Amino acid sequence: MKKILFLLVGLLLISCDPENVPEPKGKLDPNAMIVIKPAKGVQLRSTVTGLTALEVVEQATGIKWQSHWFDNRYYDDAKNIGRGFRPDQRDFDIPALKMLGIDIIAFDYDIDNTLYHYFFKDFIYGFNVVITDVNSDTIAYVPNEVINTARPLIESAYENEDYDEVYRLFNEAFTFLPIE
Repeated sequence: MKKILFLLVGLLLISCDPENVPEPKGKLDPNAMIVIKPAKGVQLRSTVTGLTALEVVEQATGIKWQSHWFDNRYYDDAKNIGRGFRPDQRDFDIPALKMLGIDIIAFDYDIDNTLYHYFFKDFIYGFNVVITDVNSDTIAYVPNEVINTARPLIESAYENEDYDEVYRLFNEAFTFLPIE
């Protein structure tokens, strides 16, 4: 019986060998941006009705949403959360708006001053996401189903340490629709 126990312990130690742990795919970037592009079918430039994608990017000053997650803590009552867009968070060529990647994967330092990361839920569990202009009027929105579809994919990629996939999803998943 002791021999079987030692054999099992030995196998466990071998399987826990750090050399057997797969390397993460890609590298996390504390300066990453989340690209929010117009949804397929949204006119990029001049239309008769509603704002174009380019006009949304030109006029956007903020993004607001509701979430039961605030500061990565769950609350029964939804909180109102918002961020502003700096000039460098607008891409007029795509056109697209950019949020900070740390709104989904946050970075911090522990007591030993070692950088670590964690999944930040405030935005990725958000709903009623709207893009606003200088008057706080809603000019576009991110449909709830866009975030609901992206969330499990991004979480899964993050948990699997497939950071290349996390960033690919960041750049492809989030889309907005102008208010007509």
